[in-house]
Amino acid sequence: MKALVKRNNLKDLLPLAALSLVLSAQLPALAAGKGNKPEEKAPTMAEEVWRKNPPQLPAPRPFNMPKVETFKLSNGLEVQFLEDHRFPFTSINLGFRSGSAQEPADLTGVAEMTSAMLTQGTTRLSSKELASQVEFIGGALKASTDYDYSLLSGSCLSGYSDKMLSLMSEVLLSPSFPEDELKLKKVNTIQALTIKRSDPDFLIEERFSKVVFGAHPYSLVSPTEADINKLTRADLVNYHASHYVPNSAVLIVVGDFDPGKMKAALEEKFGKVWQPKELPTVQEAKVPTHKGRKIYLVDRPGSVQTSIKVGNLGIKRNDPDYFAMLVTNQILGGTAHARLFLNIREAKGFTYGAYSKLAARKEPGAFFAEADVRTEVTNPSLQEFFYELERMRSTKVKEEEIKAAKNYLAGSFQLGLETQAGIAQRLLEAKLFDLPADYLQSYADKVMAVNVEDVQKSARKLIDAQNLVVCIVGDAKKIKSELAVFAPVAVYDSDGKLSSEEAEKSLH
Repeated sequence: MKALVKRNNLKDLLPLAALSLVLSAQLPALAAGKGNKPEEKAPTMAEEVWRKNPPQLPAPRPFNMPKVETFKLSNGLEVQFLEDHRFPFTSINLGFRSGSAQEPADLTGVAEMTSAMLTQGTTRLSSKELASQVEFIGGALKASTDYDYSLLSGSCLSGYSDKMLSLMSEVLLSPSFPEDELKLKKVNTIQALTIKRSDPDFLIEERFSKVVFGAHPYSLVSPTEADINKLTRADLVNYHASHYVPNSAVLIVVGDFDPGKMKAALEEKFGKVWQPKELPTVQEAKVPTHKGRKIYLVDRPGSVQTSIKVGNLGIKRNDPDYFAMLVTNQILGGTAHARLFLNIREAKGFTYGAYSKLAARKEPGAFFAEADVRTEVTNPSLQEFFYELERMRSTKVKEEEIKAAKNYLAGSFQLGLETQAGIAQRLLEAKLFDLPADYLQSYADKVMAVNVEDVQKSARKLIDAQNLVVCIVGDAKKIKSELAVFAPVAVYDSDGKLSSEEAEKSLH
């Protein structure tokens, strides 16, 4: 304390000391509800009525879609321009209509590994040199792969957009896939996979996907260690050459740029040197049909909580009932205002959060509801999931529920279009999933047009209540016998194999 006083000017401390004395003198009066202000009465119940009525969400504002210019380069690459001169920043996004679902059956993981290695060096630049040049212009350059598409995106200050285009073109057209970087990436991927095997979120997603999708590529959550080790540099080179083609891609440019100069630069760096090819076709396996309920339990000995995932096959992204199902899911488990959350967390206290999701893809994706609950309330939690799913199908939702859900969906969608990244993502989504040309403009209107009858009809179509896939991750010794009251239980280990007891049963 002495050192503190010595370092500070005492005249700065005197006002604080005086204030402390004044407050000390007033404490008895303050404690008695008195002070320098005139005595005030506590508000009456009538005056507090307003607290019972939460603020009302306004209807979404009309969305005025900015002008989007669409054209093609000489090689057939489709391009979309959306100018935004509010900030000196430009985002360039290249999307390909092929992902892990289109990779060769004998090369599991090659799509993801190819995109991961795409930015690790070119024939001219090493990975460090490439990263240094991107950093020098204050930019970002990344590549990724999902089930149905792959992305290469770059962003930078507008003054450096020509440099970013050059780097993106070099990464796309002349990646080196260096052996040393590939070796390191494979080691890191295998180590990450080992860690994931102890993560209940990964285990339940893996089991659920395998059951719902069977042999279809959507069933793959991660390649195995053997799959990763099998991949060679030649595999990546061949996959890149056959799948990263302009006639199966779309380029979105959003931000502060000169359209004339940008068109010329794109033609020079992409159109003239990137040749179209016929995209390889892959025969995708059909998804299985599930009859009746069965519980798939992944044993995680010693776990103090249980992960629950309940669902079934969903819909395609371009399904005509998509918007009605979006509203249905929002009411059921889209947010902390939804039924699952209010029941399983707020009313029962079984979990920190319970939600549902509509994962629509190019082919039918999945619909599911999920939560992590305490081990001792596994059965009652599962019972509440069944109850809420059936209630969604059998009873009409309330007007206030559907109104809140629609306002939230329409409002959050429009809010997401306020940034360059957000609107670029939506433009890519519309193109990669072959959605209508007016997708962005009509989104809010289609959400707001959903009515109570639409919700109930879509719930019956979306939720296959009698044939639900139920996946559980938890301590089998503590929960298996109780789960059996709902349906037959099959037990798996963390490597995805049937337990020895279950395997022996299957032989008889």
